[in-house]
Amino acid sequence: MIKYVSLISTRFLFLLCSFFVLCFNNGGLPFLYYIERYTTPALQSFIPWFAQKYLNLPEPITVFTNGSGDTTYNYVLLLCVLLIALFGTFIWSILDRKRKSHDQLFYWLTVLLRFYVGFMLVHYAIAKLNEGQFPSLYLSQLSTTYGESSPMGLAWRFLGFSEGYKWFMFTAELMGVLLFFRRTATIGAFLCLMTSANIMAINYFFDVPVKIISTALVVMCLIILSPNIINLIRFFFKGELVKLNQLKAPIFKAKWVRISKLVLKYAAVLLYAGAPLSMALKIALLDKKVNDKSPVYGAYTIESLKSEKKDSIPDSSFLSRKWKLLIFDRSTYAQIHYNDDETAWCTYGVDSASKSISIAFTDDPKVNYTLNYKFVDSNKLILTGNLFGTPATITLNKQKYILTERKFRWINEHPYNR
Repeated sequence: MIKYVSLISTRFLFLLCSFFVLCFNNGGLPFLYYIERYTTPALQSFIPWFAQKYLNLPEPITVFTNGSGDTTYNYVLLLCVLLIALFGTFIWSILDRKRKSHDQLFYWLTVLLRFYVGFMLVHYAIAKLNEGQFPSLYLSQLSTTYGESSPMGLAWRFLGFSEGYKWFMFTAELMGVLLFFRRTATIGAFLCLMTSANIMAINYFFDVPVKIISTALVVMCLIILSPNIINLIRFFFKGELVKLNQLKAPIFKAKWVRISKLVLKYAAVLLYAGAPLSMALKIALLDKKVNDKSPVYGAYTIESLKSEKKDSIPDSSFLSRKWKLLIFDRSTYAQIHYNDDETAWCTYGVDSASKSISIAFTDDPKVNYTLNYKFVDSNKLILTGNLFGTPATITLNKQKYILTERKFRWINEHPYNR
């Protein structure tokens, strides 16, 4: 009876995980992209129809997988995957009643999960490098308060602040490489379980909309570990000598099949993990970093704003709300903060030869205003030119932020906690 239940469970998990990987690939197995080109449009037609006909949702599904992996579409798709797996298990068990062992099926299940979780975590690791998933803080982010951040935004800024911590996350997620090899699969699954659980916790408690996939990674690591969970408990909690159970790979008699299996495995590892990883490391360690900070980069408080006659400029359409902060951020984005805490976004370009700045407001991008700039010292900037038809001289003082100014210290006589 126990063996039969185990066989049924393995069939269910095999179908469930297979359909999950196909429908929630998320770049885990890149070669599935060629299949997804056909399955995704079909699913985006079927899922809204299924939800409308059988689930009686209050609103039709019009939003599909995007930056969020936890849309209504995704949850209905997950329900359909579960139902298909249940129905498939029932049919499979009726058609194949004589089989008693599930060892080979479980082996292929773990192969699928090892490579899915492994590729997923390696790609997550690569995303930690080169200003990818967690870019360094922008000045516009430093100028906002905690209360103006979303939970996800707060988490992203915390994780993006430290370059060293991003390398730590990179190393932890890179342990997914251990899952590609049968001999290291157990230690790999153990380490990846810790990493995936941390990802899942951040997604849950900081409202990051990737809860479905991160939960799946944790469950998949537990499935890979399941043949050795009892042995690991005996080893870690009872101090007993144990021997890990290693799943036996099926033996193929034909030599060409054995060779093809090895070639396919290492080709996939090199192509989808090795090549992207080496390219990302080359950029991170060897290539020169692209400097996307302009000569006027910085956040500046407004010391004064005067006309050519040195008189204070009276309120006008563009100065009816006084400027409080002017930010020249990375790349070409600028931001103005008003005293009433509202903001306006701009784009800007710098001509170092003529020492001029061209500014365009996003609500009227076709109109450009050119201002000349001059640094009095490293912290004081003066802009002169015609802005909204008003000749203006703007004196700016560079704002400094404790968060970015304070560096690593071995010795702290007192905690610096603000």
